[in-house]
Amino acid sequence: MPVVKVGKRGALIIPAEIRRRTGLKEGDDVLLEAGEDGSIHLLKRPANFTDALRGLYREIWRGVKPETYVAEEREKWENE
Repeated sequence: MPVVKVGKRGALIIPAEIRRRTGLKEGDDVLLEAGEDGSIHLLKRPANFTDALRGLYREIWRGVKPETYVAEEREKWENE
C-alpha cells in the first residue's frame, strides 16, 4: 500500500500506479469522505452518479419479488 505525505496547504500526491489503475487524470474531481474511525475515503467522481450506482447491492434482492416484499412491509406497518 503506497504511503503519501500531506504537503503544504493539504496537498496530496497520488502515486502514478494508483492514478493508472483508477484512470485518474489531472483536473478530475474526487470525492472525500471522513469515516467515524478517522479513516479517509477518496473516490473518483463518476461522470454520472445514476450509472455509477446502478446494480449496487443487486445480490441482496436475488429471489425477492418486489411486489411481494412491498405488500409484506405494508402489512407489517398496518399491524403495528
